Amino acid sequence: MTLFVDTGAIIALLDRDDPAHKAVRDAFAHASAEALVTHAYVVVETLAVVRRRFGPVAAAEVIDRILPALDIVPVDAELHAAAMGAFRDGIETSVSLVDRTSFALMRRAGITRAIALDANFRTAGFQTLP
Repeated sequence: MTLFVDTGAIIALLDRDDPAHKAVRDAFAHASAEALVTHAYVVVETLAVVRRRFGPVAAAEVIDRILPALDIVPVDAELHAAAMGAFRDGIETSVSLVDRTSFALMRRAGITRAIALDANFRTAGFQTLP
């Protein structure tokens, strides 16, 4: 099985003070036999947030310790177009372009579960861990 990994989960895994840290750490531990996938936009978003919130040392930790455990899918033109279309169609909602890209990738790859803290994943029909 394959699990998608979202920005919030990576940040909670890194931040020991995050209320979801233990649950996310446990979700990653239980998923050790599964393929973990994310996409390039999640990486960009994660590194921007981590560097701004926690500094360059924490961003380097994400690069060196967390990202190597993930299969990072490039966002090709087709995936980007699908995400942009969905984002435009739902522009009045709070769902980000990064999340729309995640949903498009998950549907394209047949991924039904995510390590994600964002309720938008559940609203979009995906199972979330923790």
